[in-house]
Amino acid sequence: MLFSKMIAILSGKLKAEQITIGNNSQIYELKEITPESDLSKCKNDVLYFVRDATCLKGTVPQNLIYVECASDEVRRRFVNSAQIESDCYQTAVTLANDVLNRAYRMQALYSSMLHMILDGKGVSGILSDIADRAGSSIVIIDMSGKILANSAPFRLQDPLWVQSVKQGYCPTEFMEHIRKLRREKGNQPGSDPYVRVCEEMQLFYLCSKITRNDTLFGYIFMIQPDSEFGADSYEMLSIVSRTLTETTLKHQNKITLHSHLYGEMLTDMLNGISEKQAATRIHVSELTFPPYMRVLTVKPLYYHGEVSLAASIQPQLENIFQVEQSIVYQKSIVLIIGVKKDRTIPPEQLELLKTLCTQDYLLAGISNSFSDPTKFPEYYRQAEKAVILSQRMDADGLIHSYEDYAFFDILDHLPEELRLMHYCHPSLPLLREYDRQKDTKLYETLRTYTLTGFNQNKTAELLFLHRNTLNYRRQKIMQISGIDLDDPQIKFLLSYSFAIDLFLEKNTLYS
Repeated sequence: MLFSKMIAILSGKLKAEQITIGNNSQIYELKEITPESDLSKCKNDVLYFVRDATCLKGTVPQNLIYVECASDEVRRRFVNSAQIESDCYQTAVTLANDVLNRAYRMQALYSSMLHMILDGKGVSGILSDIADRAGSSIVIIDMSGKILANSAPFRLQDPLWVQSVKQGYCPTEFMEHIRKLRREKGNQPGSDPYVRVCEEMQLFYLCSKITRNDTLFGYIFMIQPDSEFGADSYEMLSIVSRTLTETTLKHQNKITLHSHLYGEMLTDMLNGISEKQAATRIHVSELTFPPYMRVLTVKPLYYHGEVSLAASIQPQLENIFQVEQSIVYQKSIVLIIGVKKDRTIPPEQLELLKTLCTQDYLLAGISNSFSDPTKFPEYYRQAEKAVILSQRMDADGLIHSYEDYAFFDILDHLPEELRLMHYCHPSLPLLREYDRQKDTKLYETLRTYTLTGFNQNKTAELLFLHRNTLNYRRQKIMQISGIDLDDPQIKFLLSYSFAIDLFLEKNTLYS
């Protein structure tokens, strides 16, 4: 403990005067000077007590608390010193000894915490040990109110808190209370633990901030129904905060407040928290999202582990789209990207994405646009489905939009016992059978004609046919099947029929 801190503690209990601090040093031991004391070997890490400092003719200890000193010559040699009243002498010795012993206990607690983390006990185990010592309940939360760890068993028998701890999220009333405190000017306590009351829930709490690089990461709360916190509780919370900063948070490669909150939020939403809970956390943590957005998922064709994705590909994607709302989730990088008012992605960003996908062997899926961030899981599924279906359909290209695969997604959700081919237009099996008997290619001609949007020039080009030959086949198709290829309704029926046909072909589900 520093000499200055010891004097500050003593000054809070008794009167200390003539304080000098010339070389603020650490104190690890206390000694009283008596006439028999040998001061020739006094140490700079020991705090010495003496009633009359005038007796110090030779060596003067670096750290000294005294009652009297009649010699100005001796006084001028003091480095770190303080004068106390005679009737406070024994009280000061006892108090300093208690303070130092408590400091030893706290240092031992800190070392114990480090060992527990290294031994894999985890933060919750540490909190449980601290809560046992304090007879209280402890939670660690991030800025959105997500409970990152808590003591067990949870002693506070408040039904709302008990349920919230099970769900992993602070009660809304408590988080609104914290949010109001954060926003009030001049009501921002420093880094030391402080006691407050949450009147909305009629609870007292001792709070310590968790910070790193001057960024507020979250809070540690010791919560109980009364305001009587033990003397060690304040230092205990400070040590927990320090331990987390030096261990758990030290190894996180994305430690900025917003990136952490976005990552936790998006991951929790994909893992199933309710839309109501997501909306509350977004509100409390004051996270912002673009007015119009899409979900982008990027999946490596050759997976080399999550660390590789997070260290290499994820920063490049964040740079391309200028976002921090991204996570690595189930072997993919998932981003929420802002889009224009017309819901389109800027062409220059798509070109950069295409280049990255080509260079690093990636597949990308893009969802439809949306505006409500609580709907993120729904649109994540769209982006993922675009990637999955593009692979199953052997689609060309590396970037795929869900809007191109929505109909196939519908088909993919139908039960297998449905014989999908029966829902196709009857001209398809009719032409297939005619081709088999006559060795013609009318079915393939109609299929290509339909998939090109009934574009004759494109169809002739793809099938390497002369335009007259294509016209002949077109007339033959209408003659055999009895359909009118100029009828918009027929075109619609053929479009979905051949989409089913293509889906079945790629998924080998022909009936």
